[in-house]
Parts: sequence; structure tokens; C-alpha cells
Amino acid sequence: MKVLGVTGGTGTGKSTVCKILQDNGAKIIDADKIANALQKKGTVAFDEIIEYFGEGILDTDGELNRRILGALVFNDRNALNALNAIVHKHVSIEIKKRVEEYRREGAELVVLDVPIPIEDGFFDTAEQVWAVVANDDLRIERLQLRNGLSENEAVARIGSQLSNSEYSELADVTIDNEGSYEELKQLVLYELRRFKEY
Repeated sequence: MKVLGVTGGTGTGKSTVCKILQDNGAKIIDADKIANALQKKGTVAFDEIIEYFGEGILDTDGELNRRILGALVFNDRNALNALNAIVHKHVSIEIKKRVEEYRREGAELVVLDVPIPIEDGFFDTAEQVWAVVANDDLRIERLQLRNGLSENEAVARIGSQLSNSEYSELADVTIDNEGSYEELKQLVLYELRRFKEY
């Protein structure tokens, strides 16, 4: 079984790359989905987040209000680091568990879809890392369309993450996603063939 890590900042098209890989037989482990599930009421991560940030980040139903939490952390590096430290610890354990489950099931290719590349559960698990990049103007436009963010919110969100060049430096392969979907697909399938021979 081969394990590929795919990372990249918000609005670069990382999820689209993972969808193309999934359509070509890959099993996807989505770190964002895991993180969201681990931040539900009643989980250990949820309790740790509330302990750190207080109950002002809760909805009326007692669940995390992502918009409030997002506004808090995307404008405060220390708050973002604290949230990431809590969430990553639990996510990396779950990623490793799922990789082993797929290994037992006989999967051929597992893709780790991880927005924030971390050592534990990503670099120590993936055989190769791809970074998906796109210029900031395009990313802002995509975020405004997809998430309904204002330009300032989109800029803050992008600014809170690694830059394209920092993502590229961490990766074995850089996937440039500034063209059409068809161009992206051709590039992904080309790199996938190379990875399978790797």
C-alpha cells in the first residue's frame, strides 16, 4: 500500500486534487472532516477547546460556533497555534488508525488530505508529499465564492497559513492549480503515475 500526502492552503484546490485521486481509486483520509468530528460536543478535543477559549465560542445548542472561533483565531497567531495544538494531537492519532485500517483492508493507495502539514500523522506517514498552490488573487476569489467570505476575511484566512513557497519547500511535488480543471486533472494523473512507480 502506498500513502500519499496532499497539502496546500485554503482556496488552492487541494480538495479538487483529492477528488481526482479518489476517482482514480484512492482512499481519502480528510483531516478537516476528522477535525470537525473531533470538535463535536462530548469529545475530548471539544472539552480542551472550551477549556482554553471559554464558552463564548458556543452556539445556542452548545456546539462550537465555527464563525466565532474562526474570527478569533484567524486574527490572532497565538490563539490559532493553541487551537491547532489541541486539534492536531487528536487528528494525528485518528489518521494513523485509519491508515492501518486501510492497510488491513488491502487498499492500494491512501491519500492524506491535510491542510496544515504536521510531522505526526502526516510527514511520518506519507511516502511522498504534494503541495497544491495557486496565486493569492485566485484563492481570494475562490474563497469569496465558496465560503461567502468578504475580501478581508479571505485575505486574513490566507495570511494565517503558510505561503505557497513554504508549502512547496515542504513538498516533493508542487501541483500548480491556476488553469482549467482539465489541465489540473492531466497534471494530477501524470504525477500519480510517477508516484506509483516511485
